[in-house]
Amino acid sequence: MATAEINLSDSAIRKQLADLGITEVRDPKHPLKLRFNRARTGGSWHLVTYQNGAAKWRKVGEWPATGAKAMRDEVQRLTVAQRAGESTAVDSWGSCAGLLEWYRDRALADRALSAKRKLNIKSSINKHLIPMLGNVAIEGVDRKVLDELLLWPLQARYGLGTVRQHYAVLKKAFKQAAVLRRIKQDPLAGIKFSDFTDASIKTKGSGLEPGQLAEVLSAIAGANNGTSVLLGLMLALGTRIGETRRLKWAYIDMPGRRLTIPAQITKTGVKHVLPLSDWLVDVLTWYRGTLSGKWLFPVSGSRGCIDDRNASRMVRSVSLGEWTAHDLRKLARTCWADLGVDYMVAEQLLNHSMTKLDQAYIHTYMENQKRSAIELWHGHLVGIKNPFKTKIIPRYTSNGDSVNAA
Repeated sequence: MATAEINLSDSAIRKQLADLGITEVRDPKHPLKLRFNRARTGGSWHLVTYQNGAAKWRKVGEWPATGAKAMRDEVQRLTVAQRAGESTAVDSWGSCAGLLEWYRDRALADRALSAKRKLNIKSSINKHLIPMLGNVAIEGVDRKVLDELLLWPLQARYGLGTVRQHYAVLKKAFKQAAVLRRIKQDPLAGIKFSDFTDASIKTKGSGLEPGQLAEVLSAIAGANNGTSVLLGLMLALGTRIGETRRLKWAYIDMPGRRLTIPAQITKTGVKHVLPLSDWLVDVLTWYRGTLSGKWLFPVSGSRGCIDDRNASRMVRSVSLGEWTAHDLRKLARTCWADLGVDYMVAEQLLNHSMTKLDQAYIHTYMENQKRSAIELWHGHLVGIKNPFKTKIIPRYTSNGDSVNAA
């Protein structure tokens, strides 16, 4: 075993690699040694310190994935870490691919993220970020590279809103790596999406307008039981599809006419309490009689509820692709405004995130305001068309006035 003393650089290492008699190299200025592998295709970095006169070796990386300059820059931190008994591992991220794979795997294991968010991160990284930036060296990432290899090609295929979402995933990955000291510095720090375009991102319009309510209610009436209730709830309460498909009967207080969606399934992570009208209680009472088990929308032969994909298919079976579940939510919000529902009451019904100023507006009377808004809205819906008329005993006449159940 022969050791060569050199000034550590990648070019100097390659020269020694060609000499089969040399098995390792070291720099007298740094407590580092690079031991070549048998195939002479690379080697392992070792931090060599001395304790009580004995050499203490610790593997800290691989070459050429981690270059000589990167190791020289890290040697002081590694030495301090070793003496303190902390981890001395250096990630061998020679390119963006390694960092992105690390962030993807970290996100998939994060219990704080929703399943849908995890899927979006995985898709963004696997289908776009790694194919387009994976081979770029981390230190080579700059505005020019981002513009030419990622953002400009993406904008030719997708809307700016989608492009910005992919960039947000990339930026978060680099920031997380830098905060956790997996990379020396974040090359994306200070680079904003607006640096690449002056165009404004337009808010996506709704696929439904208030004038289409009768058409939507008729479509819901013609669907099977599970599909009609799924869509009916989203329209009647403005709930998100991810929250609605995961509803359990335990969340519904029929006598108290109240639905409580637990924080763990809401987008905002905040418990959401919604009042139920007599009409909706009648619908749910009828629907409960058609099912067994704890879920409102169970998977046949399974103990679980339907997944996001199947829920979306149920919506498409009624909309024929003309509108989405989120369009039902937008339609409800628009109609509430047309009916004169207070802005803050509508925001509470939608469970939108509240600013501190908004939260200060909320008083004990808000629950009564929410119930009044729901009663008004449901009376309006039934006045147009009750999609469950043939399935329940209606509490409303054709003009929306309340009547006693027979």
